[in-house]
Amino acid sequence: MKKRVLPCLCWALLLFTVAFAQTHQSEHFTIYSDLDTCYVRFVQANAEAYYKDMVERYFETGWLNPSVDFYADADQKPLIIYYSKTQADTQKLFNEHGHKIDSGYGYYARSIPAIYAHQFMNNGQRSGFGALFRGITYHFIALNYSDSPAWFNEGLGSFLGGQTRIIKGKLKVIGPNLQHGQIFRDRIEKGLRPNVKFLLSTSTKQFYDWSVGRHFAEALFYWLHESGQLERYLSNVRANGFEVSVLEETLSMPCEKINVEFLKFIKKSCYAGAYLQDGRQSEDTAVKERAFLSALELKPDYDAAKLELAKCYYRGKDYEKCREYLKQIMGDPKSSEYRRGAKLMGDTYYDQKDYSKALEYYNRAWAYSDYYEYKYRLAYKIANCYYYTEDSYNAKQWYKKFLDGRWEPESMKDCADYARKYTGLTGTATDMKQR
Repeated sequence: MKKRVLPCLCWALLLFTVAFAQTHQSEHFTIYSDLDTCYVRFVQANAEAYYKDMVERYFETGWLNPSVDFYADADQKPLIIYYSKTQADTQKLFNEHGHKIDSGYGYYARSIPAIYAHQFMNNGQRSGFGALFRGITYHFIALNYSDSPAWFNEGLGSFLGGQTRIIKGKLKVIGPNLQHGQIFRDRIEKGLRPNVKFLLSTSTKQFYDWSVGRHFAEALFYWLHESGQLERYLSNVRANGFEVSVLEETLSMPCEKINVEFLKFIKKSCYAGAYLQDGRQSEDTAVKERAFLSALELKPDYDAAKLELAKCYYRGKDYEKCREYLKQIMGDPKSSEYRRGAKLMGDTYYDQKDYSKALEYYNRAWAYSDYYEYKYRLAYKIANCYYYTEDSYNAKQWYKKFLDGRWEPESMKDCADYARKYTGLTGTATDMKQR
């Protein structure tokens, strides 16, 4: 067994080493990337936290620690993360490695095994960690389920990979897929209805040919999560297979009733996501506000909608109304929007030059920023607050944190210059005050 694995791994490692000069090793992953080390640390931290939660909550079998049992089992190779800067960079790698596919958001290559992902799409938008999390989920599925159907792979991978983020080291579901919610609303209002029996019986070709197949599969796992049945269902599938009867047993209801309740869930939670996306896409403040309020009517605990409403009032400098919605988020430290809410709350006080109060909320946001790749921007705001409250010692410490964590050399250049001056390289405090 070891003899068969060694040549394959050596070939793969040689290939990746040639492409990327930097190799980053963590407990369960080997990352090949030429991105800034600060950013790669965020990738590593998110990957390891995601791995830990997957093993603790959803999957019985993980993979070996490569530093201990690197060649122990051919099915337990360390998972490689192949992280590029742009989608175009990933496409070049696909072409070089013989993958005849479009790069999209990324790709999981089971045969290596490896995840291809990138930081930015071709249009300049952030790719996020969705491709990374989906790839890790696909690998867990490959190790835990034999011959899993496409609807299961894509549904579970899209839900766990695309609708979650790491907060305080734990996986947190952030809500429905917004674009899919809009598609659901449009199609269901025109007569489309969920059919879980058909979904669970689709062949690979049927599933990928079905325009809303992936959307239904993802929403099904979201519903199972919201109803508290996801872990039980995954355990039942592992023991008894993928037939619709396993779903019926898990939910204690026949297929016809499942369709009815699933539709109710879509019209509540997925439609709420659709209204949230409507508001985000509009340029009209009044339209935004109506859309976000519509989302809250359907899903009163939807903190993402509360945050968007708060942003509307913040842009209009109605700080009191902004804070009304932010207080609802701040009342729940487990909220997926807690960090963003605390940051925006700090901004309201910062704008009003109440730097002590701003510092209080910025520090709350910082406590939730370990897995946030733009935390250096928050460090700069914290440093400014200390500066304006005449705490020069802490101001210097936080300007240093800003400089140390800044992985975008082209971003905030003027701020970086002033931070260097204040921390003693050049310039004086007067320079900062004039700024």
